[in-house]
Amino acid sequence: MWHTLWHSMNAQLVGYRLSWVAMLSRVIALAYAFGVLSFYPHPIIAARSETLIWLWGAAAFYTVLLIAILLLPFNYWLRTTPFLILDTAIALTLVNFAGGGYRNIFSLYSLIPSVTTALSLPSAERPFRRAILLGGVVVTSTLGFGLSLYLDGYTPARIVELRQVDEVVLRSASYWVTGGLLAALAAMMIAWQYSRDRANALREQAAIEEERRRIATDIHDGVLSQLSALSRRAEYASLLLAEDPQSAQEELHRVITMAGEVHEGIRWIVRALRQDPTQLTLGEELTRIVERFQHNTGLPVLLKLPRGELPVPVDTVRHVGYIVSEALANTWKHAQAHHAVVTVRRANGRVIIKVADDGRGFDIVHVEHTAGGMGLRNMRERAQEIGAEMELRSSPGKGCQVMIGLPIVERFGQEA
Repeated sequence: MWHTLWHSMNAQLVGYRLSWVAMLSRVIALAYAFGVLSFYPHPIIAARSETLIWLWGAAAFYTVLLIAILLLPFNYWLRTTPFLILDTAIALTLVNFAGGGYRNIFSLYSLIPSVTTALSLPSAERPFRRAILLGGVVVTSTLGFGLSLYLDGYTPARIVELRQVDEVVLRSASYWVTGGLLAALAAMMIAWQYSRDRANALREQAAIEEERRRIATDIHDGVLSQLSALSRRAEYASLLLAEDPQSAQEELHRVITMAGEVHEGIRWIVRALRQDPTQLTLGEELTRIVERFQHNTGLPVLLKLPRGELPVPVDTVRHVGYIVSEALANTWKHAQAHHAVVTVRRANGRVIIKVADDGRGFDIVHVEHTAGGMGLRNMRERAQEIGAEMELRSSPGKGCQVMIGLPIVERFGQEA
């Protein structure tokens, strides 16, 4: 869960969640104001209780409205510059109308614009401009709080006379301290986002380079070597035509099988160059193979896939695709089947792929020891290469089933 949450975080999601933090701060500030107003209020507050109740109700209504907006699709408006300026003006209006000097019940609420602006930094398109706006909000809030004191008679001379200079400085500094601490936190989050995005970009680049090397290796070790072997076998078959036609025919069968493998290898490489192969899934590959096979042959094939995609590595998908293609090709060429079924399911910690037909079947031992069994041997070799188990079931008159058992590799790279 935490792994998913970590990798799903982006600037918009971070901004949305921090908006909820800012909204919680509003609720706490209102609860504090309600408590001061309701439980043993100071005489200065008690004298203004009727006005303060109306102001508190207005602030509560305003906060509920903001929470409702936060639940709507256009909640991003709560992180825009016009709203932050408007919010600052509303908070300072509450402070100045409430009055009461140091007993102002909305002094804590007046810190909220600084909180909201600082927490909007990570999702801002231009963090530098948002930082300048934060400075403006902090300065304006400080001056607004000072104005509320002045309107209540707390002139500089009066403050000195009452020996409350330290209290004025501390209360005024709360705006700067709050804004500065949250700005530092936002800067750390921005740095975290940047480092994470950079790490993701490097991983993607490394994956691309690795895929390029893999394709180059496939071309060199796979296609080129197969083409060389194909050429030699074709030459050998031409030499056998005059002396041993039967052996030449068997050799031509091998040439045809190898040509199919070369074609499949080239087709995969071309697809890998046209799209991101890491995004290829087993379901997509089998769907494409079945659709192409039905289009080319007219033989009905039913494809049964499980809900959700199964964790099969992309290189394994490539080999499984070849095995399924070869099994369907054998069904078309030899089985005289009316239809086939390709089934994928998850059982006992493995992915099971089954290709079945209702054809005439065959003697497995006999076929695997003839030239026609070369395709079956190649299928077994590919299954062994990806650590899969392949089972072949058939008998004359009872169709054929090719079953492949793959180990499941979970998201974190561990086997289930």
